[in-house]
Amino acid sequence: MASIINQISFQNFFNYFGSLEDNTYEFSEGVNIVVADNGGGKSKFFNGFLWIFYDEILDSDTKTRKNIKNQAVKVCSDKAKNEAAVNDLIECNVVLEFSDNRFRYRICKGFRIRKSKSDSSLTESSDWQVFFKDLEISKRDLQLLEFHEVYDDEEHKRILNKLIQPNLREYSLFQGEEVDKLIDFNQADSLNRAVKSLTNINKYDELEKITKYVADRAEKDMNDRVASNDAASQNYREKLDEKETKRNSLESEIEKLESYEHSYTENKGEVDKLEGLNENAEARKEFDDKIKDQNGKLKALKEEYDRLVEKLNERFFDGGFGWIAMGCEKGVSSFKEKLNKYREVRTIKKVSILSDDSNNQINLLPPDSPDSVTLQTMVEREHCYVCNREAKEDTEPWKHIVSLLNRKELGQNKSVQMFKNDLNDFFGDIQLGAQSYVGRIGGIQQSILRTREKEQELLERITRIKDKVKNLKDERSYLIIGDEDDMADARQIMGQYKGALTRLQKAEDDIVKAKNRIASLNESIRKDENELGRMRPEDTPKEYELHLDIASDLRDAAQRTRIRVFDGMILKLEKEANQHFQNLIKYNELAGGILRFKKNPRGTIDFKYLDEEGNEVTGASEGFQRMKVLAVLMAVISVNPYGYLYPLLADAPLSAFGQGFIKGFFEETDKVFPQSIILIKDLYDRDSENKLNKLGGELLKDASVSTIYLNQIPKDLKQIEVYTEHKKIK
Repeated sequence: MASIINQISFQNFFNYFGSLEDNTYEFSEGVNIVVADNGGGKSKFFNGFLWIFYDEILDSDTKTRKNIKNQAVKVCSDKAKNEAAVNDLIECNVVLEFSDNRFRYRICKGFRIRKSKSDSSLTESSDWQVFFKDLEISKRDLQLLEFHEVYDDEEHKRILNKLIQPNLREYSLFQGEEVDKLIDFNQADSLNRAVKSLTNINKYDELEKITKYVADRAEKDMNDRVASNDAASQNYREKLDEKETKRNSLESEIEKLESYEHSYTENKGEVDKLEGLNENAEARKEFDDKIKDQNGKLKALKEEYDRLVEKLNERFFDGGFGWIAMGCEKGVSSFKEKLNKYREVRTIKKVSILSDDSNNQINLLPPDSPDSVTLQTMVEREHCYVCNREAKEDTEPWKHIVSLLNRKELGQNKSVQMFKNDLNDFFGDIQLGAQSYVGRIGGIQQSILRTREKEQELLERITRIKDKVKNLKDERSYLIIGDEDDMADARQIMGQYKGALTRLQKAEDDIVKAKNRIASLNESIRKDENELGRMRPEDTPKEYELHLDIASDLRDAAQRTRIRVFDGMILKLEKEANQHFQNLIKYNELAGGILRFKKNPRGTIDFKYLDEEGNEVTGASEGFQRMKVLAVLMAVISVNPYGYLYPLLADAPLSAFGQGFIKGFFEETDKVFPQSIILIKDLYDRDSENKLNKLGGELLKDASVSTIYLNQIPKDLKQIEVYTEHKKIK
């Protein structure tokens, strides 16, 4: 029969102020719940179990377990200490009672503290004298009323172990995030250790060892008997030696296998230890590569922007842009008008002077006709500045310009020195020099706009890349552990991780090869045994042969049975785990995946979490991750034909994971554990009349829930006056 906790009582233990009778909780088989808001005593309640089993309590400040002997003053109720007079003794005790199918047991752990001075600090150990009491255990027959104390230390251990076996306590006694560590799927041996602890597979391992030992002894007896017989042939002795050599090789391979398995476990542990650090280092390197790439682009853009800015001045005076002419439209028109007027006056004067020479024939060019320098430029550039259009070589416009340029040679023009200060060529040079700028005036605004747009584009691209670099650096900063950001260390971690992976793979390959060699040697040894059986002298005593045959058959049967049971257990484990998992998450809106168990070449169990299409699921929510662990734990317990004989004691196992997960957890827990005592906040609603939320109200009516207690702290108390009240509401 399973061990069932009947009650637990506290006396001045943390905020459980008062006598044992005032702070007693009674429990039954099935689901038992203690509901409390934050500060309502859930963790302090759980500390009572830690004291009973480990002589420890959980320090809420450091989140670490500490020996109670160093924490006694903190453990004792502040209210009791505050009300104590000098030299008063304060009792602090935890008393737990449990029963099996015959006895009821009582376990008591406690101490007294004495106040040494009137102004004693409530937390300073030096202000108090502490007196720890010996462990007290008593028992009574279920049919009797009186407890009888047990004095034998070994009997004390046996009774404590009867409550929960030491190797099973981690699976029965846990708080919050400790659930995630019950079966750590990243640890090579975690699942297999749980299977060995919670099932009866070890019995088959022991049976295999025993039958092998018996078979080896029977074989040795037979060989010694035959070897002492003079009738034994030389071939028999040689075959016996050959078989012994193979057996020695087999033992050597088994030693190697153990070494390889040890190496695998060590390297798997190192891989698991470095995996998170390696992912962090690789992620940082990936960010660094991205940042480097973006910085390269940023540098190129800045250089392009700098070149653009440097060339802005050039664009004022470069004839290809002519920005200096911007706003000179009226000045150009005024210059043309004045130049034309000047030339008209000049022409009239020239005609007047020439008219005095009757031998000269005057051919006047139209007004605004260019001078010879301008004409020469127009010919060379194949462009008419008069009408501002192209005049390609050998076209009619080009030929006309050439004819005007050559009119002197053709006698159409006669140069006469008439003016002492003739400015015509000077103004012509000005006009010629300004032509490339004047011709661009109409497009300067558009050119400036395009340049401005190019500048804005570059600035925007620079800003975008700067923002991207900043975002990358911000994201990368979340990967920095503490103040350490040494990429040399990160590269070292990545190197160590790759090395550990390589060694892990080698160890796994070595294990597989060693097992193959062991199987081959075993097969060869069996063949030698059969051959030796045929070679034995006829006068070999039949009882030796019969003993050996029976022992060998038992050994082989035990080996086959162990393999068959282990393989069958894996199939059942997978079935049970998926059933538990679906039940645990059935009230959640999101569908879960599939839990897959597989025997690996090392002879242990691999676990994967897959989607419906067989792809491995990563990044599942914390709620699903915890349900996965609980489902596998429940499955391991379920495949044990004897069931689980111990209670589940859990503090906030599903904190903040939602009502759906919590409802599924309570329903499924009742199917697996003979008794569970769950300390939980998530059913509490301070605004409700009965202080339970909707799910709490449903569990209040649920027949599978045996007991519900409600813890509350009276309102408006000072810290030194705080104590916990409890009420049994079911």
